[in-house]
Amino acid sequence: MSVASQHHPYFPQSLELSGYTPPTQTPLTLVLVMGSGLGAVLVGTYALFSRQRICGAALGLLDRLAATWFVLCGALHCVYELYYLLHFRTLASAEDVLASTWKEYAKSDSRYLAQVPLVFALETITVTVTGPLCLVAAHAIWNQSLGQRHIAQLSASVLHLYSVALYFGTELIAAESGCRPEPLYYYGYFIAMNAPWVVVPLALAIQSTGAICHAMQVAKSQ
Repeated sequence: MSVASQHHPYFPQSLELSGYTPPTQTPLTLVLVMGSGLGAVLVGTYALFSRQRICGAALGLLDRLAATWFVLCGALHCVYELYYLLHFRTLASAEDVLASTWKEYAKSDSRYLAQVPLVFALETITVTVTGPLCLVAAHAIWNQSLGQRHIAQLSASVLHLYSVALYFGTELIAAESGCRPEPLYYYGYFIAMNAPWVVVPLALAIQSTGAICHAMQVAKSQ
């Protein structure tokens, strides 16, 4: 085992991270920081969309939940994951709180610290394409622009599903896993934290496909 691999908690144990600096915050602190930030986005967005009125009527529950989802995704993609892209090559040695949260998550997937090109490519698409599409979908829900909403919603959801399929698939077929063996990191971080980007986009993609097909049938019958 190399000297470098003895000083970091990531798998595979042969992984070398030049200049790696461990976080000064505890894992619980980092989880609370992320949870508080995400919670504020969720609560604030839901409250804002709950006050919106279209022709005097409030948005439906499903619309409010969908909008909250898209704003959350937009914030994660265009802010948090943008940070990752900007610090892709120096993340292992960075010492700020955002870097530390990435280092904590990397216990479930060390590719985020190992400068793997696939991860960088997926995050680039997510930041530059998927994130803005999510914000477009949220804005369309706010204005009840149904055509724009379902095109953006379907596109963003398909991109989410595609990215997750590549993300999970390449890890499963890898010669060496990048996840620590403890259940917390595999089932808690790697599976549970990414599962919403399978379940929710699938449901939204089905919804938008149905809405678009219905609209086309109506247009054809006229």
